[in-house]
Amino acid sequence: MSMRFKQALGESACTCSPFSGNEGSCCNGTGKCEHWGESLECGVGDLKDTPVCCNSDFSSKCCPADSACTQGCRDALLGSCDCIPLRPTEYDEEEALYSLVYVAASQCDAKKGLNDTWSCTACPKGYELRDVVVVDKSGHQALLGYDEARDRIIVALRGTLSFMDVIDDVENAVAVDYKECDGCKVGAGWLDATTKLMGGIADALNELVGKWGEAEVWISGHSLGAAMAPLVVKRLKVDEADIYEKVRFPIYTFGQPRVGNDMYSDWAKDEFKKGWFRVVHHDDPIPHLPPPKLGFSHMSTEIWYAEKGTGKGFYEVCDGSGEDKQCSAGTLLSGEITDHLTYLDHDIVQCHDSGF
Repeated sequence: MSMRFKQALGESACTCSPFSGNEGSCCNGTGKCEHWGESLECGVGDLKDTPVCCNSDFSSKCCPADSACTQGCRDALLGSCDCIPLRPTEYDEEEALYSLVYVAASQCDAKKGLNDTWSCTACPKGYELRDVVVVDKSGHQALLGYDEARDRIIVALRGTLSFMDVIDDVENAVAVDYKECDGCKVGAGWLDATTKLMGGIADALNELVGKWGEAEVWISGHSLGAAMAPLVVKRLKVDEADIYEKVRFPIYTFGQPRVGNDMYSDWAKDEFKKGWFRVVHHDDPIPHLPPPKLGFSHMSTEIWYAEKGTGKGFYEVCDGSGEDKQCSAGTLLSGEITDHLTYLDHDIVQCHDSGF
């Protein structure tokens, strides 16, 4: 099912308003979407293809299956309830989850197994790596290794580990020139972390590619690691062209903060036109930082797992602006740091105390 507001087959697309006359279930192609005495027939006429019943406390609407519901359907204070047309995407949730597993693994202590035996407590069975290398520099870390079962080389950039790291992330609001594009600026901390790790990442990749030459290179990151990811990919393109040709697109990142200014975001849209998906979990506060008032703007494309159905199989494909007000940019900055630590129902900090 290809929908902007995607639902898993057999699951409700939303939770209906207690005032809708259809509480607890949504249109299944045979019922009605009712609100304040008004009934809209589902499954007939223009709505014959299993419509979605969108409800808030103050409005309801039946939308065709190839559409989404506006935020007003989830929160009446954000506007009226209406439908949004289909936005096609190549987003693949299983590929996103695959990347996420290794991002979680990158949080694990390299001295307790990752360098020697694959003993990753954050990883489900079947996600083993061999030839593992952990690059650690000035407190920043990247996990690299080879997935023999799928013939893939993994680069997972470690993200925020503690509340103090979140404070450091905020301090990255200082923007510095980014020489790869005219007028571009990026967060000083993102660039500094990338510079410190890049030599070790390049050395490890050259060894892995030298041994497993036909393998694709999968790059991903969470939080700080997500902010570094586009900078790492660009460095590979400039300095390691042979490796860059093996980089697998689209790339998936999680809880990614704003990396740079408007000029950077516009440039990134073309630079990563092969595909880049920023997955955001509901009220994760980190994607709200650094704020636009400091000159920062998101790169596209966001995949937003909103409040109603935050787990697998339930997401919105946001527009190409990077700042779609129907997605996380349209919500208020929240203190729900737990939304930053769980993505796709997967705990990112299983290897240690989160510090929150």
